[in-house]
Amino acid sequence: MNSTPEAVADLSSLTRVQVQTLKMHLAVNKHEINIEDALKSRKISGISRGTHYRILAQAKRNVKRSLFTVVTATQLGLIKAEDVQKLISSVSKIPVDLDPEKMPEVLALVNAVAERIVMS
Repeated sequence: MNSTPEAVADLSSLTRVQVQTLKMHLAVNKHEINIEDALKSRKISGISRGTHYRILAQAKRNVKRSLFTVVTATQLGLIKAEDVQKLISSVSKIPVDLDPEKMPEVLALVNAVAERIVMS
């Protein structure tokens, strides 16, 4: 089973490759890995340097658009800002090392909460 970020991302508009690319970008920014090693690992998996940066740009654009989607939905009254805050807070408390057998149940709950806050 996937780690928590990938599993939750399955409910998002990001692709798995975009999530992996964003995680790698964060690791480089935190100096956990250098960019050359990161790009070498991508090349092994069949992703070139140019493709890596294109995927990174797409992922960042998708995250930004998602934020503006939430803002627009809030302004239209489709969702309440406090409900979005509660959802984000709840998801951020899911342990990264959650038992894989419990992941489907947790994701079902997160999905149910998201369904409930949209136009409730």
